Amino acid sequence: MIKVLLICSQGASTAVLCDKIREAAVSRNYDIDIHAAAIARADEDLAEADVILLGPQVRYMLNKVKGQAGGKPVAAIDMQSYGTIDGEKVFAQIVEMLGES
Repeated sequence: MIKVLLICSQGASTAVLCDKIREAAVSRNYDIDIHAAAIARADEDLAEADVILLGPQVRYMLNKVKGQAGGKPVAAIDMQSYGTIDGEKVFAQIVEMLGES
């Protein structure tokens, strides 16, 4: 199971993107546990995640989150994928971050 944490400013709008990513994963037979968290509370969830993605509105925190992630893959979601709620594209990013094909 892939455990994915999406971090954003409040956690609400990213929850919709989580649903789209989950749909993309399930359609490819990936077992995924994905949820969104507000940046203020994300510290608690970092230990459980395999992959950590930041929404564009908090990408300025990328280096800090990388430092706290203990070597886990961390990246920002590009604005276009986030803005269009493109779960397929973001799921492809997750797979790439894990080094899978």
